[in-house]
Amino acid sequence: MVRGGREHGRAGGGVAALALTSLPGSAAALCAAGLFSLVTAALVTAAAVPSGDSDAGPRAPPHSPPHIEGPPPGHTGGFGEPTCAACHFGAPLNQPGATLEVIGLDAGYRPGQRHPVTIRFESFDMLAAGFQGSFRFEDGSRRGAGAGEVRPLDDRVTVVRREVVGGEDVGPEYVQHTRAGSAPADGVAEWTFEWRAPDAEAPVVLHLAANSGGGDDSPLDDLVYTLSITLNPLSPIP
Repeated sequence: MVRGGREHGRAGGGVAALALTSLPGSAAALCAAGLFSLVTAALVTAAAVPSGDSDAGPRAPPHSPPHIEGPPPGHTGGFGEPTCAACHFGAPLNQPGATLEVIGLDAGYRPGQRHPVTIRFESFDMLAAGFQGSFRFEDGSRRGAGAGEVRPLDDRVTVVRREVVGGEDVGPEYVQHTRAGSAPADGVAEWTFEWRAPDAEAPVVLHLAANSGGGDDSPLDDLVYTLSITLNPLSPIP
């Protein structure tokens, strides 16, 4: 079990420091659009209710929290990517009081084999939750390239890619929550999937970012946590 709190964990001991990068233009545009839609929804709701009578008149439909169905690809905090903090605000990154952990990959990985993995996220006052992660080669000529394949095991998890070329998804995989997977139970969210490790025997890094939402249909007062672990290949089972 690998855990992360205020600092980024690295399997096998040590601490992996991960610096946030400045917000790229595309992510800034997404955030701006999200905040604009929130303001617009608030204005529409206010206009739909006549003053002095809070129960009269039509009401605008409730606004869904930002990225309730999953974040845009490329928000794990790894390899220069932003995190969920690009669109969720409220406190410094990795505020004390929460636990983000990976269950099932404590010792490393066995090349070519399938590994059940659970992401467990516990945070105070969490009424909505989300995450995104990516397995990539840590260094060498394939640094940053996708490592292995992820298979969801239920409707709480999905897999997306960042780039589309010729109508096909390319680039590294990103495993993340769905709408069904955004509801925690008693302040705890868990997401389980299967990772088929790469055949190549090379270090793989898993970058994770998770968001604890207040359930108030806004990107404000949210808490964002990150975790980075390095997975080394193990000897094949005799």
